[in-house]
Amino acid sequence: MTGGWWRGWWRELLLGLTTAALGLASTRVESAGKEWAWVFPVLAGLTLVAVRRWPWPALLAESALLLVAGAVTPAGTNTPQLAAAVALGYVAYLCGRASTAAAYVLFLGVTLVDILHHTGAEVLSGGTGLVRLIMLAAVVAAPVAFGRYLRGVRLAAAAAEERAREVEERRAAETRAARLTERAAIARDLHDIVAHHIAAIALRAGAARYAVQHTGRTDEAVSALSELRDTAGQVLDELRELLEVLRDPEAVEPVEPQVEPEQVIRDATRRVREAGVAVQVTVPPALAGVPLVVGTTAARVVREALTNTLKHAGPGAIASVDVRVVGGALLLEVLDSGPVRPRSALPASGYGLNGMRERVGLLGGTLTAAATDGGGWRVRARLPIRENA
Repeated sequence: MTGGWWRGWWRELLLGLTTAALGLASTRVESAGKEWAWVFPVLAGLTLVAVRRWPWPALLAESALLLVAGAVTPAGTNTPQLAAAVALGYVAYLCGRASTAAAYVLFLGVTLVDILHHTGAEVLSGGTGLVRLIMLAAVVAAPVAFGRYLRGVRLAAAAAEERAREVEERRAAETRAARLTERAAIARDLHDIVAHHIAAIALRAGAARYAVQHTGRTDEAVSALSELRDTAGQVLDELRELLEVLRDPEAVEPVEPQVEPEQVIRDATRRVREAGVAVQVTVPPALAGVPLVVGTTAARVVREALTNTLKHAGPGAIASVDVRVVGGALLLEVLDSGPVRPRSALPASGYGLNGMRERVGLLGGTLTAAATDGGGWRVRARLPIRENA
């Protein structure tokens, strides 16, 4: 508590004590025979201790001391005059324009009264008196100008600090938004990379177990396990690349690698066929001529739709992939027959359809996915070509 008080008051305390000491010294020299004259400079100095907390009361007290000291002893007016000027400067620094103008008028009036008391009214008469009055007004305005200048500096610093705070908050908000966007993109990419392979791994593992338990054909189990190992290795490689990006985003190019859409469709088709789903694919040669971003998006939609076929229809199902270029748009349809027998479906990630819709929507396209009357599932997408060429 004592330390806090000292930190808040030490400047004004030092100012007041210094003013009181200087006034006391000058009074002892100039007021011979009037030992009590030291009271006025000491009181004027001590009043400055409270000038920052209460500038207006301090100015009023200093003005009163100036008038009383001027009336009692001429030598006692110097320190109260200086202290009152300091209080006026504090008023200009801490208060508004109206208060500053009122304080200026008050101090100018008190100074005039003190001057007239010592010199008489003739000092302000005639043209010389007018010049003296203007000079006096200018001198009294000096602490006002200095205080207003310091106030402007303080307000400018506060405004700059506020702007810096707003910029920092805006930068933090943009950083949070960028991180959320990045997390959404990573979630989409993680689903695209892993979901297809994990579905194939689960189905091949089930096929291997079925071969061992029910048919006794170990060669089929060994083949299924070999394919499972290859797929798992590919998943690990792709996850390793993704983790490298997460650890050091600047270590790789920010753009996606150039992947041929037809190759993506062929790889997805091969995997679902190996898992026991019969797939018929129709891909026109015109697919190679569409913009790469459109073709890549279409290929990812096909891959995701076939992944869902693996998850929910399973081995024995029949699927078809039909890709066409019609009327300035790329149309695709993935249709499956549904499961051939009741089966427990693999758990859904919740990102598949949403990810497809987001990718298609970014290109101005549309995507629909719904069950068919025969128990299967149909995914349709339309991607405009002219708008993205």
